[in-house]
Amino acid sequence: MKKLVFFLALASCFYSHAQTLLSESFEGTTLPPTGWTKSNTNTSRAWDLTGNVFSGTTATAIELKTRFTIAGTNSATIDWVAGANTANLVSPAFSLAGATAPVFSFKVKVGWGYMISLNKGNLLAQISTDGGTSWTTLWNEDSEPAFTDDGDGNIDTDFYNTVTVQKSLTSYIGQANVKVRFQYVATDADAVSIDDVQVTANGTLSTNETSKTKASNLSVYPNPSKGEINIKTDKKIKSISVIDMSGKTLKTKDSGNTDFSSLPKGNYLLKVDFEDGTSATEKVIKQ
Repeated sequence: MKKLVFFLALASCFYSHAQTLLSESFEGTTLPPTGWTKSNTNTSRAWDLTGNVFSGTTATAIELKTRFTIAGTNSATIDWVAGANTANLVSPAFSLAGATAPVFSFKVKVGWGYMISLNKGNLLAQISTDGGTSWTTLWNEDSEPAFTDDGDGNIDTDFYNTVTVQKSLTSYIGQANVKVRFQYVATDADAVSIDDVQVTANGTLSTNETSKTKASNLSVYPNPSKGEINIKTDKKIKSISVIDMSGKTLKTKDSGNTDFSSLPKGNYLLKVDFEDGTSATEKVIKQ
C-alpha cells in the first residue's frame, strides 16, 4: 500500500537529484489521509474515497467507482449534488526553503458536459504560503485544454478522461509553510476525482554549499553546532526563523545570533529575512 511520504530530503556535501516533499495516492482506508484536512458547506457531500462515494454492488455503483478511480483501488472523489457545495481538501504543510525547481503534479478526472460545457462547477488547485490563511489559484479545470468533448451534443455521454497536471512552484522557493488544496465549488454539477498528488524538487542546498545568487553573502557558523549559531551578512536583518523539516517554525527573533541548545539533535533550516524584502535560507545541523 502506498503511504503518505512527506519529507525534505537532505544532502551533506552535494545536490541530490530528486526529493519528494509531498506524496499522496489515497490508498489508505480513510479520507482525509494523515495530515490532510477537509471541509464542505453541504453536509451530504464531502471529499471521500471513491469506494465510499460510490459504494454498493449495483451496476451503477460499480460503473461510477470504475469511472472515477484514476489509479490503484481508490482516488479522492466528491459527488455532485443538486444544491450548492464548496468543499476543500487541504494537504499538510511542507517547506520549499532551499528547494530547486519544485513541481506540483496530480491526476484529475472531470466530466466535460456539466463541469466545463455547462460550467456548473469549478475544480481549483490552489497554494498557500501562510499555512492556509490565504490562497492563490494555480489551476482551474475550465482552462485545462486536455479535457475533451466527444462531439455528439449529449452532455450525459461526454468523456471522463484523466489528465495529468504539472505546475511549477519555482516562484514559491524559500517559502517554509506551504500547503496545497483542491477546492470544488459547484451547484448541480458533476463528480470529480484526483489522485497521485506530488510535490517534488530536484535538490536542496547542502550544508557546505553557498548559493552563488545570494547578494547577502550570508554565512552561518559553526555548522554543525551544539549551541549558538553565528550569522554574518552584508545586509540588515529583519528577522531570523528556525524551521524544522516539516516546515514548522520553531522560533523567531528580530536579529542577532540564534541558540539551538534547547532543540533536539537533527537537521533544521535557518531562514533569514532582510529589511530589503529578500531572504536567504541555510540548512544547519544540531549535534
